[in-house]
Amino acid sequence: MFLLIAAGDETAFASIFHKYNVQLYPAVLKILKSQAEAEEIVQNTFLKLWLNRHQLPEVDSPGAWLTRIASNLALNALRDKATYHRHTAIAGQSMATEEGEPELHLNARELKNLISEAVELMPAARQQIFKMSRYEGLSRQEIAQQLGLAESTVKNQLTSSLKFIQEYLIKKHGIHLPLIIFLLFY
Repeated sequence: MFLLIAAGDETAFASIFHKYNVQLYPAVLKILKSQAEAEEIVQNTFLKLWLNRHQLPEVDSPGAWLTRIASNLALNALRDKATYHRHTAIAGQSMATEEGEPELHLNARELKNLISEAVELMPAARQQIFKMSRYEGLSRQEIAQQLGLAESTVKNQLTSSLKFIQEYLIKKHGIHLPLIIFLLFY
């Protein structure tokens, strides 16, 4: 289907849009907590798809590719919002925070570096599975096939990886973030 889009087939594009729109929108909405922002991110995801259609023949996993674009756009939106709030606070305006919750003074790059630190502390096999999933964008099934493992084993290792990263951030840096944030950084 991506090859048809690469050739400029608008019908194929519409088909991909309808297939993946229903998957991307709820995930982005959970991250941004705003229907309008989530709709904009999903629209921008498909706009990037169309504008970069010349790259599509090189894409092995369309779902993972689209998810990565949507995730990156959502992260950028969160970062922009955080930057705005940080600048507003610096300018002397009050920034509302929940009572008892410390402000998070991390940017996306710092958080990504902390997550990378945690990944390097994981056992080698778990680290490999995590990197294949997050860095290479491979599906659980593809990882299982390449490593000769059961897909359930890959799923369990990925779940353990995310829990380990979350615990690492809490214990070492006092940062408590929902697991969905980790999914976006890789």
